[in-house]
Amino acid sequence: MMLGGCGVLGGAGLTRPAPQGQLVPPEVLAPLAAPPPGRALWAEIGEDAGLARPVRQEGARRFWRMDEGLVFVTEGARVVATAGLPVMLLASSAIGDDPLRGVVKPGPGPVRLAHRLDMASADGRPEQMRFGQVVQCRMEAEEPAIGGVIERVEICEGAAVFSNHFWFRAADGVLIRSEQWIGRGLPPLRLEVAVEGR
Repeated sequence: MMLGGCGVLGGAGLTRPAPQGQLVPPEVLAPLAAPPPGRALWAEIGEDAGLARPVRQEGARRFWRMDEGLVFVTEGARVVATAGLPVMLLASSAIGDDPLRGVVKPGPGPVRLAHRLDMASADGRPEQMRFGQVVQCRMEAEEPAIGGVIERVEICEGAAVFSNHFWFRAADGVLIRSEQWIGRGLPPLRLEVAVEGR
């Protein structure tokens, strides 16, 4: 999948302090997979941060854009594509069932799953493109709730070695935050539901 019209961030500083009161307390957060109207995601990558607003939806996929030019796509709780960075995640597809992409939430025990990744550099040079890169992952058993929040860690290896973190409300299993790998040499993309104007 190509995300057209998205420039490389380069030095176009995303860095801004988070507005006071911008982040929503965990008890009122909505699922990342289905934010209510008027809500956005607070996105952080490295030292850069800003609001990402929904711009389009195609079935289970939601397209988000930051004012500074970063675009990413989520399917359920997963980030499955990016544009606007030096390395682009063209596509991430599950091999088998991925509970984070569907309605069924992962159980409390460990889960094994795999992903197929397509990557490219922002300049689109063919020698930099990698298709069908497979990673085998294990989502560890849920950690005991601290402050009403359960953490799940996903450890992946194969074509790339990385870990993803997901935080769920213990009361109802709703995903409220995530920290996800989006490409070699890039810091993880951190997402949290935010409300504009607060």
